[in-house]
Amino acid sequence: MDAKLSAEEKKRIETLFIAEPESRFTPWNTLKQEPGSPTLTHLKVWLDRQIWLSEYQIGQQVLAEMPDVKIQHFAAEAKTLDAARMMEVEPQKRLTLAVSLLKVQSNRVLDDLAEMFIKRMSIIHQKGKDALAKYHSRNQRRADELVQTLHDLVIAYRTEGSAQDKISAMEVLLADQADVILQRCEDHIAHAGDNYFVFLWRFYKSHRATLFRLLKHITVHTTTQDTTFIAALNFLLEHEHKHAEWLTAPKNPCLDFSWMSEVWRGLVIERCDHDESPKRLHRRYFELCVFSQLMRELKSGDLCIPGSNLYADYRDQLISWEEYNRDIVGYGEMIGLPTDGAAFVAHLQARLAEIAQKTDQAFPDNTDLRIEKGKPVLRRSVKAVTPAGLRKFEQLIADRLEPTHLLDVLRDTEHWLNWTRFFGPISGHDTKLDNPIPRYLTTTFCYGCQLRVQLTKRHKCPIGFLDYSLHEKDDKPSVKG
Repeated sequence: MDAKLSAEEKKRIETLFIAEPESRFTPWNTLKQEPGSPTLTHLKVWLDRQIWLSEYQIGQQVLAEMPDVKIQHFAAEAKTLDAARMMEVEPQKRLTLAVSLLKVQSNRVLDDLAEMFIKRMSIIHQKGKDALAKYHSRNQRRADELVQTLHDLVIAYRTEGSAQDKISAMEVLLADQADVILQRCEDHIAHAGDNYFVFLWRFYKSHRATLFRLLKHITVHTTTQDTTFIAALNFLLEHEHKHAEWLTAPKNPCLDFSWMSEVWRGLVIERCDHDESPKRLHRRYFELCVFSQLMRELKSGDLCIPGSNLYADYRDQLISWEEYNRDIVGYGEMIGLPTDGAAFVAHLQARLAEIAQKTDQAFPDNTDLRIEKGKPVLRRSVKAVTPAGLRKFEQLIADRLEPTHLLDVLRDTEHWLNWTRFFGPISGHDTKLDNPIPRYLTTTFCYGCQLRVQLTKRHKCPIGFLDYSLHEKDDKPSVKG
C-alpha cells in the first residue's frame, strides 16, 4: 500500500487526523459520519460530503489487488478508531485502514445520494397524487354541475322542432356562461384519468436546484444498448438555466422520446399540424418527466452509478464467459440441474407439471384454499388453540425452579458456548486486557442492568420459562430456569 501511494496522496491522507481550528474536530470524524433521513436538507449536506470526499479520491489501482471482503473488513476496523488511536497505529497500517475507509465511504455516499434522490422523487409523486385526490374532492360539486348542464343540453337538443328551435333552446341554457363552462370542462379534462402530473411542479420547484446539482456531480451510465435517455439527460443539463415556458426541440436525430409514456407526451411535447416530430417541449413538465424517469431507471437497474455499491453496473459482478464455460458442467452436477438450454427448460416444465398435479390432487382436502371467480384464495391460518392446563403446567415448573444469579447464568453459558469470543477487537488480534473473559461478563451484566429501570418487579420473559425478578432484600437480579 505504501509503495502504491504518491507522496501527495499520503500527505493528504495524514491531514484527516489533524483537528480543524474552528471546529476542533478532525476530518476523520466527519468521514465516519452516517447520513440522516432523506430530507432535502440532508440531500444538500450529502452532496457537499460527496464533493468533499472527491478531494481525497485515491486511484483505483491502489486497492485493485485487494479483495472487496478485505477492504470492507479494514474499513470496519477503521470506523472503530478515533483520530488519536489512528495516529498510534503503525504508519503503513494506518494508510491501509484510511484508504479502505475512504473507498467504502465514497461508495456509500453515492448509494446514499441515489437512495435520497429516489425517496425525494417518490415523495413528490405521492404529494401529487394527494393533491389530485383533494382536487377531485373539492371540485366534485363543479363536476356534478357540468354533468347536469350536459344533461340539459341533450334534452334541449332532442326537443321537437327545427334545428333553429333546438339551437335557441340550447342558447337559453348556456346564456352568457359558455366561456365559463368551456374553461371548467378544460380544467376537468386536464385532471381526468388520474393524471396527477400537473400538480407535481409545486412540490418539485424547491428541489430543482439541488437535483440539477446532484445530476452534475454524479455520473450515470446505461446498462443497456439504448442511449436515448442519456441524450435526454444531457439535453436537460444544457438547458438548466433556461426559465422560459417552452424549449425548442432539437433536430438531433439521436434525441428521441420513445422512453416517454403517452401521459407525459401529452404534457411535454408540442407538435406541428401533420408533423410527427416535436416542435417545442414544455420546460417544466420536461424536467419533471426526466427526473421521474431517472428515478425509475435507477430502481430497475437500467441505469447505474459507477463507484457505488447498490447502484453499480450489475454486469461487473457477473463471471466471465471463460469461467462460465469452465465451471458450468460441474455446477450443474452439484445442484442436479441440466446445463443445456433445451434440457433445462424441459426439466423445469416437467417439475412444474408434477407440482401442479400434486396440488390438484390435494385440493379437495385443503380447507385453507378455495377458488373464487377463477382465482385461488388462500385464507390466513387459524391460530392454534392453547391446550387446556398448559398455563398451569408452566406456572408449576416456574415455581419449582431454583433462582439462579444472572452472573452464574452468564458464566455457565460462556463456559458451554464460548460466546465471548465475539467480543475481541475487530482487527482479529488478541485483546490487551488482563483476564478478558471476566471483564466481558461484567460488561454484559452491567449493560443488562441498565434495562432494569424498564423492568417491573416481575417481568415475564416471552420465551421459555425464564422469569426475571428483583429480590426484595438484596435487590440482586436473578433468573429462574
